[in-house]
Amino acid sequence: MTAIVTGATSGIGRAVALKLSNLGWRVVAIARREESLKQLAAEAPGIDPRPADLTIFPYPDLIPDSVDAVVHAAGIVPTGSVEKATPQEWHSAFALNVTAGAELVRQSLTKLRERQGTVVFVNSGAGVTPLPRNTLYGATKHALRALANGLRQDEEDHGVRVTSVFPGPTDTPLFTGDVDRSQLIQPETVARAIVDAITTTGDTQLTEIHVRPRRELSW
Repeated sequence: MTAIVTGATSGIGRAVALKLSNLGWRVVAIARREESLKQLAAEAPGIDPRPADLTIFPYPDLIPDSVDAVVHAAGIVPTGSVEKATPQEWHSAFALNVTAGAELVRQSLTKLRERQGTVVFVNSGAGVTPLPRNTLYGATKHALRALANGLRQDEEDHGVRVTSVFPGPTDTPLFTGDVDRSQLIQPETVARAIVDAITTTGDTQLTEIHVRPRRELSW
């Protein structure tokens, strides 16, 4: 079994790569930092490190011969408002958070259909709830949800499953809110939900998974 995992050297993506590897999967681990990918590969068997900037299209060397799952966990958290965000900031945020996921799936689609595989988009609570301080980020995550919903319908007859995972505040480098970090969700917890979506029985698909902290946080 082979999975493509983006954002594989940090946070949720790293936790997913390690969990799948420990289950005996081959993991094509994609991230920008080559040295961090080498460290990840040294930790677990089955990690195939492939450094890449996912905002540079297309991807000539990232797609393996067989694909059972694609997990798009890479992303950035821009903080710009409509008033202050520049066109370049909008472009960069959508390129990584949305377009990169769509392009990886597009290039993997024939192989996913052959294996009746699973696509998982790591979304955010910002993808379902308007957050004025995160307008730019929220816009990308709402678009990512729309991408998942459309792809699911498009691929229904081909047997490809599509899941959106919506983590709440998670203890990763991307989360910079002023809260007690001991109350944050752990990346491994979100990764467990993602692996469940990939490995669930063939008679179902987990379309949307919301992972919330035991106590809702504000900052």
